[in-house]
Amino acid sequence: MKMLQAILHLSAGGLALAVAAPAMAQATDAPAAETSAETGLGDIIVTARRRDEALQNVPVAITALSGETLSQRGIVSTEALRQAAPGLNIFQNNRNEAGFYIRGQGPGIIGGGARNFTSVATYFAEVPTTIAGSGVFYDLANVQVLKGPQGTLFGRNTTGGAVLFEPGRPSFDVEGYVKGTLGNLDYREVEGMVNLPIVQDVLAVRVAGSWSRREGFTKSVVTGQRADSRNHDAFRVSVLFKPAEGIESNTIVDYNFRDNTGNGLVLRAVNPGAPLGVLPVPDALQQGFGLPATIPLLAGAPTPIACLSVALPGCPTGPFGDAVAAFIQGANGGFSLSGLTPGQFQQALAQQQQIGVRRNLSQRRVYNRNKAYGVTNRTQVSLTDDLLLKNIISIRRNRTAETTDITGGLDFAYGEYPGTGNHPPYVRGANQFTEELQLQGKLQDLGISYVLGFYHEKTTPGIDQSYRSVVFGQASNTANYYRDKSDALFAHLEWQITDKLQLSGGFRYTWDKRFLTSSVSDDAGNCTQLNTATGGIECPVAGKASFSAPTFDATLQYQLSDRILSYVAYRRGYKSGGFNLPAPAAQFATFDKEQVDDWEVGLKADWDIGVPLRTNLSLFIDKYRDIQITLPVLANGSFINLVQNAGKATNKGGELEVLLKPSRNLTIGGFASYLDAQCSTNVGTACRVNRQIAFQPKWKAGINGQYVFFEGDAGSLTLASDFSFTDRVTTSDPDAPLDSYPSYSLWNARLDWSNLFARGIDIGVFVNNITAKKYIVGGYPLASALGFDAALYGEPRTFGISARYSFGK
Repeated sequence: MKMLQAILHLSAGGLALAVAAPAMAQATDAPAAETSAETGLGDIIVTARRRDEALQNVPVAITALSGETLSQRGIVSTEALRQAAPGLNIFQNNRNEAGFYIRGQGPGIIGGGARNFTSVATYFAEVPTTIAGSGVFYDLANVQVLKGPQGTLFGRNTTGGAVLFEPGRPSFDVEGYVKGTLGNLDYREVEGMVNLPIVQDVLAVRVAGSWSRREGFTKSVVTGQRADSRNHDAFRVSVLFKPAEGIESNTIVDYNFRDNTGNGLVLRAVNPGAPLGVLPVPDALQQGFGLPATIPLLAGAPTPIACLSVALPGCPTGPFGDAVAAFIQGANGGFSLSGLTPGQFQQALAQQQQIGVRRNLSQRRVYNRNKAYGVTNRTQVSLTDDLLLKNIISIRRNRTAETTDITGGLDFAYGEYPGTGNHPPYVRGANQFTEELQLQGKLQDLGISYVLGFYHEKTTPGIDQSYRSVVFGQASNTANYYRDKSDALFAHLEWQITDKLQLSGGFRYTWDKRFLTSSVSDDAGNCTQLNTATGGIECPVAGKASFSAPTFDATLQYQLSDRILSYVAYRRGYKSGGFNLPAPAAQFATFDKEQVDDWEVGLKADWDIGVPLRTNLSLFIDKYRDIQITLPVLANGSFINLVQNAGKATNKGGELEVLLKPSRNLTIGGFASYLDAQCSTNVGTACRVNRQIAFQPKWKAGINGQYVFFEGDAGSLTLASDFSFTDRVTTSDPDAPLDSYPSYSLWNARLDWSNLFARGIDIGVFVNNITAKKYIVGGYPLASALGFDAALYGEPRTFGISARYSFGK
């Protein structure tokens, strides 16, 4: 391994002069646009308008990465996409989940155990689903990042965008590969694919799988556990069936099991004076001892709240009783709900700063286990030469079990579940059924093509969801059930007015029906859920609501030349509303839908400046209204947080992607994006004028490329590298001592020798995060709310070697 490390550092030394595989689309085996073939820049086939089209011919802002590019860039998990796609950011509370943000819009409101409707949907094989963690990035045809509202052509309405994962499709060619990788952190991975025609031109099967193990990189100095591991077992089986001319059916069965140590959260800041409530003082004590009417309850103070009922070491004692003495001391400094003093908060922070961010103070072992599987069938029937019937039907299942410690070692806020031995129970789940029927047609004489469709989705937990959380010593067990149903009718039309001018547009109407119940109990099974509307204890509390809205878009595109496409687009986006359970009054029981109006202009161009050059530019302005924001509401003498439609925002910016081929052997690419996203009015702490919306960098940029040293009888040797910059981001806690995450840059490299000993044998070495940058990718910025800020840091320097054998096409 020391020799391997030396080779990798040596190869990295020459990378300053060669920059890596393009962030824009690489050429694939799919047919490319004719103009792209002429320029030599290549193209990629995308499905942004629900049919196969060359990227450069689609009037939509898209970043598309082929399967080959994903391999060259070493992208093996969703969080790594942020380094390759302008305008895309990912914030994580959980390393095994990915919260996508595009153009200022992200995962949205999460809480109450209800299913979340995100502003950026993810799709696998054209079916909306949750894509996160590892075990997805093998045998992919491409990944497409669509910017701006989607819905008139896609299964689910979104206000920010969509990320599409398209698996490799079966064919009637014999082909396959097997690849093995070894690296530091005891990294071992094997993946492979085999495609076999069973009956030529009738039946073909494609089987692919990935097995990976890598130990964690954040070690607890208390338990010795290495958090942040990356392990998965995954496979796909795809069957292509063509029983007759014009009929094609593709069935995909996929499975992904991840069994990982949990999140290695690192304490970043503390605020023991965080106000969490007040304790009323009895009149007798007020009059007899001159105490105030209320004593503040703080995250940390000299006197623990437990001193009022239990005699503990450090509790004050006095001649009139220990409880009275505790009241007197609490009146001077407040009560500590955590049981910790301000000095203990500061001591924990100082210790964390001393040991560095690759170790933490977590006092309990954490884990995350997830099982996801599904069956998808895509069938299309050519009714005539100009009429195609397409049906997409799927069932998907997802289960999660976990234990968390969100305070980074202070140990007063965590989640743990009974039976956490070898087979802990799954505590969250989702059973999803979708059905989408499309009719795609053409009116040749009028230059019109169209899509008419119907979409149906139904989702329930599939299990009895119950999870246990402990905050400030109080344990609660939350059980919930939801039932969400969404139906939509949509239509899309493209009219080729002239050879150069096209007008396209779509309309969709969506009906969402939602149902949710929630129960909270103590460890003895007693209901502890306060129905704030009645002031009584009640289990369960239920909510039921319906939401509906029209969405639409229009795009005018003009072909300035064979290689230059310009367009202007308008889109209306919509995201469903949801529940506040329990609600203090009828007007707070539900929150309404969120909407956006999006305007975009773009230019996709291939130039000849002596060498081929591609520039794809888009500029946009989005106006959001009725943004769903969590705000405190006074109910029965105390404040509770409820989601309300209280925000307005204007997000504007642009994205540029560039691809340049100075010579046959050198390809250089790059990107830059700018986002100005801020609320139009001040709304609580979540939405403030002149403050960038949380977790959204103003600037992102990257440069990447590849250089082929030689190719011939001895194979080909290619050096690839990429460098990316992400600007600082604000957190969701503007009142915290630290209210932002710093900017960072990442540098990766790979050296590949293809066809080294014989055709189909490839060897590669790689280094990711060459400079060992320590950067934050998420966490829990709760300093003003709960007294701590715990951060989730990105991966350290990783390196390794891979070998691959390919056969067939």
